[in-house]
Formats: sequence, C-alpha cells, structure tokens
Amino acid sequence: MALIFIVFLFTSNITRVTPAPADVTRFISFGDNPHVLENDVESNLNMLLKSINEHDSSLIIHVGDTLGGREPCTDSMIDLQRNIMNRLDAPVLYTPGDNEWRDCYQEKKGDVYDNQERLAYIRKTYFSENKTLGKNSINVENQYLDGYPENARLMIDNFAFITAHLVGSNNNLDATNERNTIEYLARDIANINWIAESFKKYEKADAIVVAIHADMYSEGSLLSFAYEKFAITLYNLSNEFKKPVLILYGDSHKFKEFQPMPKNYPYIYAIENYGNPDLKALLIEIDIKKDKPFTIIKVIKGESLKTWFLRNFFRTVNYLTRNLKKIASYLE
Repeated sequence: MALIFIVFLFTSNITRVTPAPADVTRFISFGDNPHVLENDVESNLNMLLKSINEHDSSLIIHVGDTLGGREPCTDSMIDLQRNIMNRLDAPVLYTPGDNEWRDCYQEKKGDVYDNQERLAYIRKTYFSENKTLGKNSINVENQYLDGYPENARLMIDNFAFITAHLVGSNNNLDATNERNTIEYLARDIANINWIAESFKKYEKADAIVVAIHADMYSEGSLLSFAYEKFAITLYNLSNEFKKPVLILYGDSHKFKEFQPMPKNYPYIYAIENYGNPDLKALLIEIDIKKDKPFTIIKVIKGESLKTWFLRNFFRTVNYLTRNLKKIASYLE
C-alpha cells in the first residue's frame, strides 16, 4: 500500500484546473534545475517540460540556476539549457542564476572559467534579440543600452512582469576579489535604476511581478547586505504604487510564500520556487480582487519515482565519494 502511495505521489499530475476567468492571468514559474551532468539533463527534465506544456499559461518564468553548483559552465551546457527552454510552448522570461556564470571560476566546477566571460556569453546567446525564450517568443523591453540585456520587462493583461539580475553567492559581492565586487556594484546600480524606471512606466498596471534569482531572505526576515539597497528601493516603490507586487525568486531550493514585512510594506508578497532536488513548477494566478492576489493554484510535478530515485541515489553516492576522499587525505 505504501509503495502505491509513493508511486502516485511522484507520477500523478492529473489535478484538474478550471479555466482562468477573463479578468485574471496565470503564469508558470520554475528554476534551480537538476544538478546533473550534461548527458543526463534531457532525461531529468523531459517530464517537467511535458507537464508544463500541458498547462495553459500566458508566460513561463525561469528564476535561474539552469545547471548545478558543480557542473562545468561549458558552452555546450549553456546552449543546451537555452534550447530546452525553447521547447516550452509559452514565452519564457529567464533571469540568470549564480551557477551558470558567477561560480564558474571555482575549482569545484572542474573546468574553471572566467566568470564574467561566461556572463558575456549568456548575454550574447540568450538575450541578443530583445525577445523572450520559448517556442512562441514575444518582444520585451530591456536594459541592453546600459549593458544589461537580461533585465527585461513586458505587460500581459495589464499585469507587468520585470526581471532584475540578482544572483546567489552574495550577488558577486566578494571581499577577496576586487573585480567581482566592481561588477556587483555596477550591476546593483543598474538593477535599481531598472526597477525604478519600470515602476514609473507601469504605474497604471494592476499588479507587478518582479523575478530575480537570489534568495534575499536567506538570513530569515533580514536582508543580506548585498541585496539591501535593491530590496529597500523595491519596497518603497511598492508603497508608492499601492497595488500588489510579487517578488518571485529561487536560489535556496525551498518552497516558501510569505509577506516579508507586511506592516511597513503591505503590498509586497514573495514566493520562493522549488528547486533541486525537487523538480516542480508553480502555476500562479493573479487576481487583484482577492485578499491574496497571487495564488498558487497548482504545484506541477516534473519527475517520476524512477528518475527521482536514480538521480538522488547517484547524487548521494557522488557526495559520499567526494567526502570520503577528503577524509582519506586527512588520514594520510
């Protein structure tokens, strides 16, 4: 009986969702892809992609980390992840994570790269056409004139969607690396300018979704220093806007929905996506008539029991192997 329940848990995805009323919008969000080698990416993502395409949504948002923290940042891996997003039926709005560029200089990746060169490659291959990704891409406005084409925005049904490039790993603020810190400082200013300009442009929108990668709340309700200026700017903009604002993010791989500071900033809502090892997407509905304007109406499962077991089995074996080697080296 227990086995039947487990199989149902990981394979069932048949919950019926009623069509959206005319005055609401639905979109899908996911991110923090499986931490697997390039040859295993397709087999691990096929079910999730199929499940996402079975749902009707106006937009799909990918909140970053297309590859794992130990997977090499090769051209072929980065290209593969872009091609996978282009298999999704709805337009895909993507904001980069730290794993696909910021962390690429670290030895744990195996092949070491210049992280800013990797970011330049992503900008050239993902954002050169001023469009979303996806089979049915649509035009976006972006910040390419300032050198940040990944910061994009668009309007669907009078709801505004904005991306801002904030990543994990302390947003590349790095006390040990002046070049990284200089990159962070310039991008932080660009992000702040971008959301301020976007809120002004969309002042008549009914609600705004701001998609980033970084978990700004990894220290509980307190904001980490690397994200504080951006977050406080966004909070203050929400009080001027006086309509619902959703901060959508990933990074920590732990699903969460909450209001960060409801007393001082009552219009701000936040949703953190699932992520590796949980392959799930969120179907989110925007309905400003409700007390809770951003509602998760379905968790879209993207994995069978077999792929879940195999992926996490090998993940555990690899983890133990790495650490046993470290222990053995200490004993020598």
